[in-house]
Amino acid sequence: MRKLNRLFIVLGLALAVCAGNVSAEELVILTTNDTHSHIDPDFDGKGGVLRRKALIDSVRSAENNVLLVDAGDIVQGTLYFSLYGGAVEYALLDSLGYDISVLGNHEFDNGIDSLAARQNPLKVTRLSANYDFSATKLAGHYKPYVVKEYGGKRFGIMGINLNPVGMIDMTNCNGIVYTNSLQAANETARYLKQTEKVDFVIMVSHVGYDIDNPDSPGDKQIVASGSDIDLVIGGHSHTLVDPANASGVACVLENKEGKMVPVAQNGSGGKYVGCIKVDLDSLTVRQSLIPVDEHWDKKAHYPSLEAFLAPFQKPVHKLMNNIVAQSKQHYGNSSVEMQNFVADMAFEITTNQSGMNVDLAIMNKGGIRQPMPEGGVSEGLIGAMFPFNNKLVVIDVIGEDLMKAFEVMAARGGDAVSNNVKVLYKKDGTVEAATVNGMAVNRAKIYRIATLDYLAHGGDHLSSFENKEIKYCDSEKFGVRALDYITKMGLNDVMIQPSSRPRMQCIN
Repeated sequence: MRKLNRLFIVLGLALAVCAGNVSAEELVILTTNDTHSHIDPDFDGKGGVLRRKALIDSVRSAENNVLLVDAGDIVQGTLYFSLYGGAVEYALLDSLGYDISVLGNHEFDNGIDSLAARQNPLKVTRLSANYDFSATKLAGHYKPYVVKEYGGKRFGIMGINLNPVGMIDMTNCNGIVYTNSLQAANETARYLKQTEKVDFVIMVSHVGYDIDNPDSPGDKQIVASGSDIDLVIGGHSHTLVDPANASGVACVLENKEGKMVPVAQNGSGGKYVGCIKVDLDSLTVRQSLIPVDEHWDKKAHYPSLEAFLAPFQKPVHKLMNNIVAQSKQHYGNSSVEMQNFVADMAFEITTNQSGMNVDLAIMNKGGIRQPMPEGGVSEGLIGAMFPFNNKLVVIDVIGEDLMKAFEVMAARGGDAVSNNVKVLYKKDGTVEAATVNGMAVNRAKIYRIATLDYLAHGGDHLSSFENKEIKYCDSEKFGVRALDYITKMGLNDVMIQPSSRPRMQCIN
């Protein structure tokens, strides 16, 4: 019988990792999700790939059966992907010894051909039970499931992905055939139990924790609809599932037979590694989160990995240290202040670049990938805040379709609109009132809107914008325009202090 304090001795840390006595026969599953190109520690000092490797290696040295799993979105969110297109992140899947990985939606940001080229040399087992890649260059890269045996028990592990429509630019995933995630998950789980005769089914998913969308349901909805899934390792919604936090989101989900199914998801940015212990006698599960913080620095020394990272880090660090403006205080990337700032910036930039009279601007808070800290704002930070290849456009949209867009935005808790817009909505997403320039939106009127080409083409579920007429398209990426705009503010000694007034407001 091995006690977990043996692991504490190996680590030299007082961390309550999977606390309690453990059987000599157990499977330890280490999980990550939505690491989003966070190679270095984040602005809050947490995370970092060298620390993560130290953590993983320490657990491996203490345990017999270790399975390392990633639930997607390993890329997009820092300069490492903007500058190098995945050359760092994909190599790290093998360098850190991942056993299983699934795709996130951001893996498609540079297109399916680029993704296939990055995936070609990988050794990690890649899973997807509901994407058919046979008509693409990813054909042969992905299996629907894999079966592994530990201590005489058979584990079936399947990959489940979200519906690309509304989340991925369709030109970047052309040729993929999607099967509804709920249907594919339950059918595959049933096959694993009945035909493969596995003892335990693990769903590794990138669909989100609780997404009540029949076309692309989340983990909660999938689990509730079936009875054969025994464990979920999820991603996409950046949900922090902390078993030690009784007031947080539930770490178990109920299936249709009333069985409680454990679910893991570790937020985002690689700040935690999930630790799941499966007793191989009883198949019972215990969960915890391991912080990836400075405590691992004394073990995070890997000369070959450091040598690999060094040429990528030098340009990144140079940009991150080039201060171009000052911020009045810390603003979260999805905060009202940042939404207001970005929408107003888009309005002004588009008006100046196009020379057109624009009625309003709409942006998505999901496109702001980093917070703005108090004090110095660097060139690199702005690039990381707006890393996508999106460009600003001007579109003409009828008021009826504008109201439909507001409803979608309201249903997800509001989004970024310019300062001449006010939207009042209920918790169910019903829009009670919407005004532009103080006038109620006229459903029969044509409105001229500044936005991103991604949104204009129906991205982020703004499908009503597909009926638009494009009047102008910028020649430069939004991130470049944002850098120029913010740098000019800095040169004029303007300290960034966005408006804090909610422009989309829930009224009940």
